[in-house]
Amino acid sequence: MDQEQPGKPRNGSTEPEIAAAEWLLKEDDKPQTPAQTPDAAGPSGEVFDLADSSSSDWNLPHPVSVTPGVSRPKPATVSTPADPSALVPEIWSRVGEWGPNLLLLGGWGAFVAGVIYVAVGQEMYSLASLMLLVGLGVAAVLSYPILITLERPVRMTPEQAVRDYYAALSHHVPHFRRMWLLLAAAGRVSHSFGSFEGFKGYWTDRLATLKAGRAGALTPLVFEVVDFKSDKSAGKSEIDGEFTVRVYVRGKRAEGPIHTIPCRISFARGPDKMWYLENGMLPTPRPSHQA
Repeated sequence: MDQEQPGKPRNGSTEPEIAAAEWLLKEDDKPQTPAQTPDAAGPSGEVFDLADSSSSDWNLPHPVSVTPGVSRPKPATVSTPADPSALVPEIWSRVGEWGPNLLLLGGWGAFVAGVIYVAVGQEMYSLASLMLLVGLGVAAVLSYPILITLERPVRMTPEQAVRDYYAALSHHVPHFRRMWLLLAAAGRVSHSFGSFEGFKGYWTDRLATLKAGRAGALTPLVFEVVDFKSDKSAGKSEIDGEFTVRVYVRGKRAEGPIHTIPCRISFARGPDKMWYLENGMLPTPRPSHQA
């Protein structure tokens, strides 16, 4: 019996003999090509294109490189000016300044007119004439706060504001209401007062202290503001200023000031673009040494 040779077909068959086992373990030298990813298809076989990675819908923020030991710059903060209506909730106005005086004057005028009308109707002409004279005299007294404040307080600069404030104090009867209206919100609250009535009481006592031994109770004092210094106020809502207040006795200015008082206060710009004082008090005076 002939011996079978390897690789030769058996029984005359043309099919090749199964390869030896070592061929199964031999790696194919031909590199395998990765399968192409097919486009996503819907249930009906429709093909959808994948979104392009460069599309604007896929734009993501780029990573920020941070250098060790170097802090990233913070965005600059812009400081906004303070709200003028918060700094000065009540601005100066003629109605606010003269309102109470006009009401009082109008009420007195109506009373006098009524009395005169009744007196004339009863043919009491002497009483009517007397009432007319008395009425005019009292009306002049009631009009005094109006007559001393006919000039409007234009305060385009802090210096003008402080000058108008102390000018309202330089009268036989100081115009406390104008002074009150020239104060910002911060100037209306202190350890000495917190209301308009308290403000009047403070300045009544203050004037008595300034006059003590220097002037009579009915003699007015004159307040002069000199040596005013401050930064430029353009574009600012608040500013600091320093000045000196010289106090004179009316009619005796040639003798020099009886008090020289250095002051340093803040000012606030109101909604009307005018300046208001944030401190309505006067420091303890320093007696002037006269030659």
